[in-house]
Amino acid sequence: MPSLEALHHRLDLFREAGRNLQLDPLVTREALERLGVEYQAELVDELEQAIEDCVSRDNKLIFTGHRGCGKSTLLAELGFRLLETNRYFVVMFSIADTIERSAVDHVNILFSIALQLLEAAEERGIRLKPGIKREFYRWLGKHTQTESKAVEAEIEASTEATVKGGIPVILEFLAKIKSKLKINSVIRREISIEFARRISDLVAQINQLQVYIENATGQQVLVIIDDLDKLDLAVTEEIFNKNIQSLLDPNLRIIYTVPIATLREVSIRTSIQTYVNKIHTMRVAKFFSKAAVRKPDRVPDESCVEVFAQILDRRLPPELMHAEVKRQIILLSGGVLRELIRISDRCCDKAMQKIRGQIRRQQVDQPGVIVDQAILDEVVTELQLEYAEVLGQTDFDALKLIYTEFKPKDTENQRFLDLLHGLYVLEYRNALLWYDLNPLVRDLLVQEGILDVASA
Repeated sequence: MPSLEALHHRLDLFREAGRNLQLDPLVTREALERLGVEYQAELVDELEQAIEDCVSRDNKLIFTGHRGCGKSTLLAELGFRLLETNRYFVVMFSIADTIERSAVDHVNILFSIALQLLEAAEERGIRLKPGIKREFYRWLGKHTQTESKAVEAEIEASTEATVKGGIPVILEFLAKIKSKLKINSVIRREISIEFARRISDLVAQINQLQVYIENATGQQVLVIIDDLDKLDLAVTEEIFNKNIQSLLDPNLRIIYTVPIATLREVSIRTSIQTYVNKIHTMRVAKFFSKAAVRKPDRVPDESCVEVFAQILDRRLPPELMHAEVKRQIILLSGGVLRELIRISDRCCDKAMQKIRGQIRRQQVDQPGVIVDQAILDEVVTELQLEYAEVLGQTDFDALKLIYTEFKPKDTENQRFLDLLHGLYVLEYRNALLWYDLNPLVRDLLVQEGILDVASA
């Protein structure tokens, strides 16, 4: 039986596991080394080859996949791999860190590229010619209503190491501009209005920056823009349907992430494919084939299960979770990494609540808490209630049809796209593209009496 000290130790183990089970992607070298496992390495190879072999007229990559399937982590891995070749000046950023998500448009995406290129050049000590550099900062200051005289003076005097409050003056200036773009809707709107009429001026600034960075470093510039796939569908449709040409105008290599639901609309997909040679897709892990998934004696692909088990083991000591419960969580994820992490994190929260109760009551005569079937059942019930909150009878009917036919009645129906974007419906691929329900949603339909228990 545990002592009070042992209870505190177990609580610390679960607390550390909770920190490791956050939904944030692994985008630093330290995080990748500590928590990463090899996953879809062939897709990293595919993207690397596309970047290496592209030509100027085909140097924009569209990358898609379900929310939470691991795209951000994979792109970070790709970025570090290309950095290590010393052939690429890689700049990766999340659009969510720069612009309020509801306000993203093609203009401020391009403006963010220019800003991120300048910031990366400063942080890596890239020396641009003072006269040219001063013009860039004057341009940034003008369009964001930010006083730039101090920065221009620093550049003119070639004393760029001067600091203010421990931060270099130039980096402080860039941080101020990023903050304005994030929170000041008036400035964002004025930038969008001004450059919407003359997008070529904005593209020219980006192209000029690219030339100076490449001349200074001898490296090719690659920009990776993450989290565009997490925007509302209406926002991404506006960007990639009506304004995709503007996003393709800069000369540098760029990877754009796009929601998989957006690409199910024929007009948008056609628009993108008019300009882009190939859409690169990160697939959801497929535990069952389409032919086997409805069979009561179905057996999952153990190689996929093992990868997901490794991901959990890097974050949660195996002794803190019952082995059979771990397997259930893996299969309940539907092959989506985000769901795997989310379910496991909720289970850890429940376990910590139990341990704190034991500590408060000094119940040292109780068995050590682990994530068991009772905890998992409680978490699954909570998650299913959250999924059910936005579903009406029409949704239940549509979900039943998808379960029965492996596809919706209309792939361009907006409600279907919302359900796909929200991970209620999952897309799988083998020889054919097919759809299935998130296992949590499937079990919800069984409980509602919409699906037959035997068939599910």
